[in-house]
Amino acid sequence: MTSLLGGSPLFRKIMTSILLASVILLSLLSIVVYYSNEILEDALLAKQTEFELQNIKSLLAGNPHARLPRSAKLSIYLASRATAQSIPQHLVDLADGVYHDIKLDGKNFHVLVATIGDDRVYIQNDITDIEHSEGLLHKIFLGAWIILIVALFFIARILSRKLSRPIAQLSEKLSSINPDQRGIHLSDQFEDDEVGQIAQAFDSYTEKMDSYVEKQMAFAAMASHELRSPLTIIRTSADLIASRHDDPAIDAHLEKIQRASANMANMIHALLAVTRDQPIEGTFKPIALRPMVDEIIDSLRPEISNKRIDIDNRLDEKAAARADKTLLTVVLINLIRNAVKHGENSLIRIDMVDSTLSISDNGFGIDSEDLRHIFDFAYRGQNSQGYGVGLYISKLICDYLDWSLSLEANPQGGIIARVGFAN
Repeated sequence: MTSLLGGSPLFRKIMTSILLASVILLSLLSIVVYYSNEILEDALLAKQTEFELQNIKSLLAGNPHARLPRSAKLSIYLASRATAQSIPQHLVDLADGVYHDIKLDGKNFHVLVATIGDDRVYIQNDITDIEHSEGLLHKIFLGAWIILIVALFFIARILSRKLSRPIAQLSEKLSSINPDQRGIHLSDQFEDDEVGQIAQAFDSYTEKMDSYVEKQMAFAAMASHELRSPLTIIRTSADLIASRHDDPAIDAHLEKIQRASANMANMIHALLAVTRDQPIEGTFKPIALRPMVDEIIDSLRPEISNKRIDIDNRLDEKAAARADKTLLTVVLINLIRNAVKHGENSLIRIDMVDSTLSISDNGFGIDSEDLRHIFDFAYRGQNSQGYGVGLYISKLICDYLDWSLSLEANPQGGIIARVGFAN
C-alpha cells in the first residue's frame, strides 16, 4: 500500500484520509440510491396491485360473474372460480397479504392475496423484466462505483500532492539549514496560509535564537579571555615562587596550584570547544584510566575522609580509553564527585567491563523522579548538594564525543553511573 501511494508520510496520510472519506461517502450514497430504488419499486408495485384490487371489487360489485382482467404480466384468480379457473398451488398456500419477489420457474412475481366478502382474490404480477432491469442497474452501480473509486484515487493523489507540497518544501528548507547560518527568513517564500504562518513563527523563533546565540558566543569569547588571563598569572606566580624557595612544605601546595590552574586552563579550552561545537585541537589518544582515577580520588581526599567513604578502584592497569584527556577528566571528576556527594559511610566501586566504565555507590541514592531529569541544566533534586551543572556538562561532553552516559538505581542502594566509550 505504501509503494502504491508513494510520496512522503504526510502525503500518504492526506491521500489516505481523502480516499477513506470519499469511499465512505460514495458507499453511503450507493446504499441510499439502492434502497431508494427498492422502496420506490415496492411502492409502485403496491400501488399497482392496490389499483387492480379496487378495480376487481368494483367489477364484481356490478357483476359477480364478470370476466377478470388478464394480460401477459397480470394474472387474477378468485377462489370461488377454482373449478373453472385453475389456481396455481403456490398461491393457494398463501395467507392474505402482499408478497414481493416470489421466485418460481425462473420468474419473479409480486403477489397480493385479499378477501372480498366470502371470496378470496389472488393478484399475481410478473415482475421478471423489472428484476432483470434492477439487476442490470445494480451492475451499473457496481461498475460506476469501481470507476469512481479509481478516479477518486487519482484525484486524491493530485489534491494530496498540492496540499502537502508547501509543507514538504518547508521541511526540505528547514532540513537544509546549517546551524551556523544566521538571519534566515522563510516566510517570504510561502503564501499567507497555515504553512506561511508556520514559516513566520519559525522566522520569529530564529531571530530570537540568533540574538541568544550571539550573546552566548560573545560571553564565551569574553569568558575565555577573562579567565585565561588570571590563570596565566596564577601559573606564572606559582612557578616563580617554586623557583625562589626551598621549603618542602610549600612544594606540595604549589604543585596543587600548578596542577589545578593547568587543568582549569585546559578545561576552559575544552568546554568552549564543546559548547561552540568546534573540533578540539590535538589528537585523541589512549589514556590509562587507573592513574587518572587515582589522581581524581586524591584531589577529593578531604571530602572522602570527612564522609568516611571507602573507594574500591578495580580498574586494571591496562584499562584505557581513547579520548581527549581534558574532557575525560571533566566527566570522571563529575561522576566520582557525584558519588561522593550522595554517600556517607558508603562504598564506591569503580570498574570497567569491555568498553563501559561503571562507578557504583551504595549511598542514599537519587529519587526516581530526579533521575529522569538528572542531566537537565541547573536541575537540583531533593538531596542535591550542587548547582545542577556538573552532570549536565558531563552529558554534553559524552554526546559530543559519541559516548553513552547513564545513571540508574543500584539494586544494593545508591546509584550506578555508566560511561560507554565509543570505539
